[in-house]
Amino acid sequence: MDERITVRPSPGRLVSAGVVLAAFLLALSLLVAASWWRDRQVADGFGLIRWERETVAGRWLYLAGAPLRDDPPEDEALRRYFSLKPSDSEARRLENRVERTIEGRIDATLDSLGIRVGPALPWTVFPFVDIELTSSPRVLVESPRAKIERVRADLLRPDLSMEQVVAIEARSERERPDRRAIVVPSGGVATYPAIVADGGGYAEVLETAAHEWVHHYLAFYPLGRSYFSSRDAETINETVADLLGEEVASLIIERWGDPTRSGPQPAPSARSTDLNATLRALRLEVDALLAAGRVEEAEARMEQVRGDLVLRGTPIRVLNQAFFAWYGTYAARPDSVDPLGGQLREIRERTGDLPAFVREIRAVTSRGEIEALLARLRAGG
Repeated sequence: MDERITVRPSPGRLVSAGVVLAAFLLALSLLVAASWWRDRQVADGFGLIRWERETVAGRWLYLAGAPLRDDPPEDEALRRYFSLKPSDSEARRLENRVERTIEGRIDATLDSLGIRVGPALPWTVFPFVDIELTSSPRVLVESPRAKIERVRADLLRPDLSMEQVVAIEARSERERPDRRAIVVPSGGVATYPAIVADGGGYAEVLETAAHEWVHHYLAFYPLGRSYFSSRDAETINETVADLLGEEVASLIIERWGDPTRSGPQPAPSARSTDLNATLRALRLEVDALLAAGRVEEAEARMEQVRGDLVLRGTPIRVLNQAFFAWYGTYAARPDSVDPLGGQLREIRERTGDLPAFVREIRAVTSRGEIEALLARLRAGG
């Protein structure tokens, strides 16, 4: 007797799923339209329209062709891929298999936690986890000289030479003498599919992929919709994505292991710890100097510290207001001085589990609401 049972989704669930899919397609269309306008603003800009056109169907084409291929087992593909350079021909052959494996493990982890938008779908969470391992764009960041604040962040092509990078920074500062600029690498971008830098290790790629999915998820809630309304909202978004990305990646490694590594992992180096402490202390010093109107002195101090770090073996190319404006957006980083990082970590601890944290945090839109939420949780509410 055939004991298999076919579960047919109810009409109501199908309608709900249809609404979710329609909302997703609308959001993707708006993203593409916004990307088109953004691409026109920078001559060396990253071509988001071309990116969407070339990659948006990749996941589905790969899945459709799966029965015709003889792909290696998941862990073997991961081991081989992360032992190679991304440009290696074998790595390129394994790339789709690795992307789908990472997506599947993130999807399964989120599904087990019940973290999704809308009703449970019979085959996946929503938004669909979709990544592309590739060279991630660079970012042109600008900050006022008199105050550390990110006032510009434009995506640039990942293949820019160092000469081009330096020229872009110089042009930005020449056109706006009251600002400082820096071109930085990005680990990923929440396009759809999400861009995930292909130069890191397996654990790092997991964190970045989960981080970018969090941005997709939050776009359906007040926190995500407030992303462009203020720098504080942007910082909350990025910090929440960091925390969730770290935790989801940890759960994946706990469940499936890390096939790319064996044995105990080394603790953070003393050099890394010292660098974080140095940057924290410098940020506090620079903030104080800028608040007192001593801009040139603050800039001289940053350059002095940068030179000292280079002599000690840490090759930081540029250390200015824009550097701190960019990295300060991620308040949970060990070199951050922003109290938001500690506040969000405490909220995560007091909510008890990850789904509860997500339900609480997705509704906030400002630092004031973060403080109010934390006060309620401390009071036992």
